[in-house]
Amino acid sequence: VTAPKIAELQAENANKTKAAVLSMGKKKQTVRKAIVFDTPKNAMEDGYIRDYTLFAEQLLLKLREAEIKAKDIVFTFSSNKVISREVIVTAAKETLLKNIVMSEVDEYFPMDLSEHVISYSIIGHDKESQQYRLMIYAAPEELISGYYGVAKEMRCNVAAIDFTGNAVFQWMKRSTLEEVSLVVEVAENSSVITILNNGEMGVQRTINYGASLLAEALAESGSYDGITTKEAALEVLLKQDFINVGDGEEKWRQSELEKIRSGRFQRMENGATENEAGEVTEAERSVERLLSDEEILNRRAIAREDVTEAARMLVSNMRRVMDYYNSKNGGVTVQKIYVTGLGASIQGLDGMVTQELDVPAEIYNVTEGVPFSKEVAEYEDKGQEFLSTFGAVLAPLGFRLASAEVAEKKKTLVILSLAVFAVSAIAIASLVIYTQVEINKQEKKQKQFKKEIEAIQEIEQLREVFLASQQSVRIMTETDALTFSEVEQLNELITALERAFPKRSLVQSVVISGELMTISFTTVTKEEAAKVLMQLKEIPYIQSVSNSGIVEKLDEVTNRTEVAFTVNCVLQKYEVETTEGTEE
Repeated sequence: VTAPKIAELQAENANKTKAAVLSMGKKKQTVRKAIVFDTPKNAMEDGYIRDYTLFAEQLLLKLREAEIKAKDIVFTFSSNKVISREVIVTAAKETLLKNIVMSEVDEYFPMDLSEHVISYSIIGHDKESQQYRLMIYAAPEELISGYYGVAKEMRCNVAAIDFTGNAVFQWMKRSTLEEVSLVVEVAENSSVITILNNGEMGVQRTINYGASLLAEALAESGSYDGITTKEAALEVLLKQDFINVGDGEEKWRQSELEKIRSGRFQRMENGATENEAGEVTEAERSVERLLSDEEILNRRAIAREDVTEAARMLVSNMRRVMDYYNSKNGGVTVQKIYVTGLGASIQGLDGMVTQELDVPAEIYNVTEGVPFSKEVAEYEDKGQEFLSTFGAVLAPLGFRLASAEVAEKKKTLVILSLAVFAVSAIAIASLVIYTQVEINKQEKKQKQFKKEIEAIQEIEQLREVFLASQQSVRIMTETDALTFSEVEQLNELITALERAFPKRSLVQSVVISGELMTISFTTVTKEEAAKVLMQLKEIPYIQSVSNSGIVEKLDEVTNRTEVAFTVNCVLQKYEVETTEGTEE
């Protein structure tokens, strides 16, 4: 990836959208630009873009403010609607994997995948047995199309679309983690749990619990004045310790009590506030102004316990993934846990992970060795929140809509057809012009000979000359007809082909040599291929049609099975009509 030509976006099911421009060198990566902004309300839901225009307008505004002018975008998204499955495939070459995956995808996912986009990532490789371990992903087409809609509104190109789980793995596998490690990327509404062993993925799961689980617990407790929304609660969680980790309870109570006492004067002011109309003001709605310091402390202790229980739900899911991995790998256990993503900024979460799972946990410094430019130095301390943003530019899954790929191939075909027609037309025009000039010359000679016959008496001699001239004209006329090439019909032929082909058939190449025309096709089923052959036989410019074989293959871009075949056509012979010269 050549950044800063690519702006990578992370658009999770969250309140924040993050964007970064990276320079990706062989040994060094640099964050040149970065922005974080509030995702427009109602524009996104669980990874789905619900309002293309609203999201695109806000994104464009923020990019312009940051002076980011990139036209190629790598989108990264997180969604509970993406399903994944780990499979083992035996293949001699990596290039064969796509064909195998698409041919067996119905067995991997026992459901209707007609409206899903399939992609995969190599998570392990045993060279001796020629076996590949793959993680197969299936994302709804509607979800993927949303990002194409945003790019269209922005007049930008979709360089790739990646899933958070793959992005995390791609970044972490290049890290020098010596232990069997568990990496948990805690986003707002979901978390990706990945276990790695020697750079290969052991297991990966996406769970429905994220930082918002803890924020909701704090907001719903009603124990703090001013903290009534999930957004407000999340901001507090990033600054204060609300997770009870073992013997730290007494220390927390003393610290919190000091805060409450220092805020007593402000609560008294709130209680005294009253407007002239005698109406109940926002300040008078405060509960804490009516309570003693100890009562307030007890309420906050309850809120802390609620947040702690919510954190335990997240950690318990991590335990289940660990237990599954241990049972499948002969007692090999996780030796280190790395917490990253938004959750890494929640005070005390890494401590709870260590305590509950009895495995040392630490915050993963994703920006180690990845410097931030001076313009975006403010984000360097929050680099762990950009993990999936960084990983997406390394080896994105490349979810692509079939319609987008077909449009690109059609554009290439039009350019190719026009080029073939232009070259053929130039060659034919040169030949026609040359022949016509010769015909005109001979016709002038014939007229001149006729005049000479009338002017002189040597009839027999002139008659022989006249007949020779007439024969020359006839030969040139026949030569003109014989030099006619079936390629001159190319314009009409292309029009006939466009009308005849089924919509889901695509021409890859057209080669014309004399009376022979070879066309390479791709379509979606063998039935469609048969339909193409029948339609070709109906075109009047084609004399006969033969098929050199049909092969099923997997398109590496669309991740869909294609039927490829080549058709040999004999163009209709041009009928030459000639007239024999008569002697007079």
